[in-house]
Amino acid sequence: MRIPIALVEDNPSLRKRFLEHFKYFQNVSLELIASSGEDFLQKIQVIDPAIRPQIVLMDIEMPGINGIETTKRLKGIFPEVEVMMLTVFEDEDKIFKSIQAGAVGYLLKDEPPAGIVNALLELKQGGAPMSPLIARKMLNYIKATGKNPYEKEITERENTFGLTERELKIIEYLVGGNNYQEIAEKLIISPHTVKSHIKNIYKKMEVHSRASVVRAALENNLLQ
Repeated sequence: MRIPIALVEDNPSLRKRFLEHFKYFQNVSLELIASSGEDFLQKIQVIDPAIRPQIVLMDIEMPGINGIETTKRLKGIFPEVEVMMLTVFEDEDKIFKSIQAGAVGYLLKDEPPAGIVNALLELKQGGAPMSPLIARKMLNYIKATGKNPYEKEITERENTFGLTERELKIIEYLVGGNNYQEIAEKLIISPHTVKSHIKNIYKKMEVHSRASVVRAALENNLLQ
């Protein structure tokens, strides 16, 4: 079954590009396209409920109300509809405000189409897709400002998953955008051992993706 999605993007060429790309994927169906926040909010309220988008790809910088405010208004009308911000901006404050508004994913527009579709599927399964670069920026923002978009007080590290110190260190490297080989070199262990640790991390945290580990780590203050 295809996941009905929406695209909110003010750039005509980008709208056309996304429309063409999504035609090649059987997992998603682009049911609503809007050129502005106002246009989107009007359309989603009158669309047939049978094809109402379950996930929205939301641009941030648009004429009229921006993507952050559009997300906030959408969640007030259809709280069950998920939002993934798709943008060229890596501004930490905008990431923070997007999460507070209700977005659960944040990807850069230069992600390959297959990567975006995989992120949509991950989000549908309860994940929280986030580009590694953005995750790292979000972590740095939290460290620098003491602000947490998930509204948990940042005190000492809250290891609620029974993670070992080695596993916590691997999580920090994952958030930093390191691949398995790079993590292995930093910890002076084999890539196979890294994979075994990550498998254990997934099991303990009850997640199935790197992005979900990043979100859970931020939510539970696992990073120093």
